[in-house]
Amino acid sequence: MHATDSPEDHETALQLILEMQSSASTACAYLGRHEAGIREDLANLDQGWRETLRVSRGADGRVDGAVLIEWDTELDRSWVHGPWTRQGRWEQQAPGLLESVIAQAPVACHEMYAAVENVQMAWLAERCGWAAGEANFEYAKQLEDGPSDPRMANDTVRPADPADLTRLAELHEAEFPGTYASTSDLLEHGGSYSTFVHIEGGRALGYLSGQTQEADTLYVDFLAVAPDARRRGVARGLLDAAALRMGARTITLTVDEHRPEAQRVYEALGFVRTASTRPFRLTAAS
Repeated sequence: MHATDSPEDHETALQLILEMQSSASTACAYLGRHEAGIREDLANLDQGWRETLRVSRGADGRVDGAVLIEWDTELDRSWVHGPWTRQGRWEQQAPGLLESVIAQAPVACHEMYAAVENVQMAWLAERCGWAAGEANFEYAKQLEDGPSDPRMANDTVRPADPADLTRLAELHEAEFPGTYASTSDLLEHGGSYSTFVHIEGGRALGYLSGQTQEADTLYVDFLAVAPDARRRGVARGLLDAAALRMGARTITLTVDEHRPEAQRVYEALGFVRTASTRPFRLTAAS
């Protein structure tokens, strides 16, 4: 498995990546599925993709496999993009590609991520001693007719502010313990998240925190409703209010495998499952 500074190899590897990313059964879930998005994702990696690229070659000397990596030394973690190989070359090339690419990253923890349909990635992880993580289910809802309950969107839910920290923390930490964003992060002025809260009688019955993706898509990072306030339309009101105020025509979100009740709630609200993905991880102690 080799590094390469050949523009021809770079273009051949790129075409292989574009081809393999077009199908969930061969795609890496960190990158997009369409050419424009893939090119943008590659351009935005923390490390230049041409510098971390490792390739394998067939008997004719042409590139028949590729893999990339990026990492964050503060988080002590890397993210492997790929591997990708030509048909029939996976078992011969993928293990070596994976070994060669993680050798570059000065971190102890590594992760791959793929659709559940990508059974060859599951094979590679088992073959190389990586642990399979919990599956994530991606959902989407189109809002052709706008928010379904304008009264709740306008009157019951409001943008959260720093004064809501204590009451939101109880919900956030109970529903998402140890997650990637703290309650303070969700309320940071000028930060990445737009957060909305449903207040009744001075109490937070629920909250939603999300981000705008593309021009008109709301990605919901977190949504939680107090146990005694469920089945009262709180979740629907939060979704409607956030979509209305953020100008969204599509809402997307991800639900973990261990939360079947949340999956049922979103499906009842009209969300459709669009993808199922699973991470695979390796640590220095593995």
